[in-house]
Amino acid sequence: MPSTSPSLPGSPSPMPFGAAPVLRSLNEWSVAAHLLDAGPLTRVELAERTGLALPTVGRAVASLEQSGLAARTGQDTSRKGPAALLYGIEPQDGGLYAALVVTPSDLRLTLHTMRGERLALAQAPAEALPAGAPLEIQVQALANRALARAGATRDRIWHTVISVPTIVDGDGRVRRDLPSPLPHFDQEAIDAIRMDLGQDAAVTVENDVNLAALGERAQGAARGLDDFVYLHVSQGIGMGIVMHGELHRGARGAAGEVSRMPMAGIHPHGPRERELGPLQLALGPTAFTARLTAHGLPADTPPATVFEAAARGDQTCTEIVQAHAAALAQALAGIDAVLDPALIVLGGDLAGHPDLLPPLRTALGALGPRVPEVTASTLGPDAVLRGAEAVAAAQVREELFRRITGA
Repeated sequence: MPSTSPSLPGSPSPMPFGAAPVLRSLNEWSVAAHLLDAGPLTRVELAERTGLALPTVGRAVASLEQSGLAARTGQDTSRKGPAALLYGIEPQDGGLYAALVVTPSDLRLTLHTMRGERLALAQAPAEALPAGAPLEIQVQALANRALARAGATRDRIWHTVISVPTIVDGDGRVRRDLPSPLPHFDQEAIDAIRMDLGQDAAVTVENDVNLAALGERAQGAARGLDDFVYLHVSQGIGMGIVMHGELHRGARGAAGEVSRMPMAGIHPHGPRERELGPLQLALGPTAFTARLTAHGLPADTPPATVFEAAARGDQTCTEIVQAHAAALAQALAGIDAVLDPALIVLGGDLAGHPDLLPPLRTALGALGPRVPEVTASTLGPDAVLRGAEAVAAAQVREELFRRITGA
């Protein structure tokens, strides 16, 4: 029975029953984490990095080998004396992760090792209605191509993250509140994809803009920030909110669905307008096209062309950009007043261009004394995929920890 006698302040507490196995597991996790981040490494290098005694490292490495999680990957001949064995995390049953991005226009799937090395990228145009194949069939074919390129099988994937262009609730179920051109894009299709790529416990389904926000935090403009928002303005409008280092979803998973945010001077009356929402009507493609044609420019002029021409001093494009920036500034001022983020990252072809930032900051300054920190996405269209990969990488790391410690 463990001792219950009190210990002096500042002195170590008596070791409880069962602490030794826990300590061994934590030592193994420390070794595994260093092998993941910096491997392959020798036992001496592991001892230097972990601060553990060499015999302790040896026992941890042997246990990881016996568990099928680590393996000998070669020899280090760079030092004097006998060559030392190198070890790496090489799970016998795979340890791979996958990221799948579904959009109305294209599909992308990547496969990675646990250490983040990309093994394969497969992409294809999405087959749209009315003649397109069911979504799950399209994804299955894409996965087959990626797995063939990687020389892997589905059972070697530990976790898959699926990005979808719609609301996802806390249980990973999709809410289609807008029509989709993808055939059979519904919960049944998502469930079929989940079963094809892994069991339910090994699949995460997430909203695309939320993942773009996490991508910017992992590798982009918001790297390392715990409180920021990512606003995407393109064919649709959405916002990913990161608070205290975590995604904020809201009560029904709809936090960040800002297209329906009220806007001064925008009064949607018809059913279609009410469905799109005031912010979409003020900032979306229809509004931008209307500004183009009102100034005598072709309706299909790319937004980037207009932003760049305005930055060079073109008067017509400057007027268009100023009107667009004024509408965007109104939305950002409301977001800033409610959430007070450290940074607002802008993405999408109608918000994420660097040349839009100077007129946008001017418009924000005209609304009041407080001007929020605003910047453009540094990842662009890759933000969603990078976010999906970051979430999947974290999940396989957690799975490795569970297998080592039993936690």
